[in-house]
Amino acid sequence: MADSRVYRVLDAIKGKVAADFTSKSSALDMQNKCILGTIVEPPYLPYACANFLDFTTVHGPTLGRYTMTPRYEVYLFVAGADLPERMRAALNLCSDVIENITANRFLSLGGGVIDDVLCQFTALDGNKYGIDGVGIGYIEITTPFQSTTGI
Repeated sequence: MADSRVYRVLDAIKGKVAADFTSKSSALDMQNKCILGTIVEPPYLPYACANFLDFTTVHGPTLGRYTMTPRYEVYLFVAGADLPERMRAALNLCSDVIENITANRFLSLGGGVIDDVLCQFTALDGNKYGIDGVGIGYIEITTPFQSTTGI
């Protein structure tokens, strides 16, 4: 049985996060360092997790069609000796991941699965949340699409 559209998008996002960014601004290799779901503390650094957040549906643009907007989130955990280093590392990794996600606006899933991919992000100091020495990048990803089934 084929996976749902929502899961295929989540899996594609995970694949875009779990990439080698050693030649990019973060200089980090994230291969095999991203899981599905969320965690409170990373088992090692760098580390990432991709998670489904929610799904909204509205009518239109015509009768018998729906516009859906699934949202996903990615947490990126990076090391840093002090706050400026943690912010730099988190922001650079967020930038690399977003560049990789948006390189193909259909997440390489082919036409008709999603209409676009949009990202918003922020960076946080893990020390504020009891995760000492860790910078946290947070990316929210929306993948709007239309269908006749509402899913």
